Amino acid sequence: PEGTAVIFAGGVVGRVAEVRAFTSRIELISSPNFRMAATFEKDARPVVYQGVAQNGFGPPHGEVRDAPQDLLANSQAPLKLISTRLGGTFPAGLTIGTVNWLEPGSSGIFQTGKVHLDKRLLSLEEVTVLIPLNPIDYSHDAD
Repeated sequence: PEGTAVIFAGGVVGRVAEVRAFTSRIELISSPNFRMAATFEKDARPVVYQGVAQNGFGPPHGEVRDAPQDLLANSQAPLKLISTRLGGTFPAGLTIGTVNWLEPGSSGIFQTGKVHLDKRLLSLEEVTVLIPLNPIDYSHDAD
């Protein structure tokens, strides 16, 4: 179904955007239209992951927003960004990427940073689509 999670051995790939008879189109985690709730490993506070426009054939990346001020990241101790159940699409604990640096965001209240995604996203050969066992059917809510 559209909107279901797509993953691989390295973590999150994206969401099913369109379903056809024998194929599906996937909105990749690096796409500027892709957004999801996330957390940093060993920190339960939610943050926002957002894909960004990619430049050429460089390594895939995204952006994290709304990170608390007390989190510190550097290249010697990068922070691992993981999925959370808050969005309802992905199970908790799947790898999104790593953050090597956080800086004050535009509001000055939270921090923002570049998320380095798994380089294997550039050459995927096999993915898994996570189909919910009990999908929520909203079509009868108006009854």
